[in-house]
Amino acid sequence: MRSASESSTKFVERASAASGDYGSGVANTSKDQAAAAIAAKGNYAAGVQAAITGDRYAKGLSKSGNQGWKEGVAKKGVNRFAEGVSASANKYAENSGKYDGARNAAASLPRGTKGSEANFLRSKTVGLALRKQKIGA
Repeated sequence: MRSASESSTKFVERASAASGDYGSGVANTSKDQAAAAIAAKGNYAAGVQAAITGDRYAKGLSKSGNQGWKEGVAKKGVNRFAEGVSASANKYAENSGKYDGARNAAASLPRGTKGSEANFLRSKTVGLALRKQKIGA
């Protein structure tokens, strides 16, 4: 039987070799991932509720701790951050663009001095417009 260390090493080696298979498997599947996930939303809700009931969220965070988070960012996040942002730039622009009108909701309102009621009204107007755009109410 392999040790955990040996299994981990093998897992990393095989994953590197299988990344092409992963990509082609996704590209060539006839399964609808979104439809399958939507069909299983009850299972998702039950799993989330079980995690809440069992306090797994806090337990997991306590296990990793602040140091685990920092190590993850240093070892993985820093190198992937720019690539991820670059890969999602068009999606970000498309989704963010839906809020352009809401962000400009206070354009016609007068500006006031720092901390003035007029400025608070401008902020509130934009906030309400953003919320309306997001939830449609």
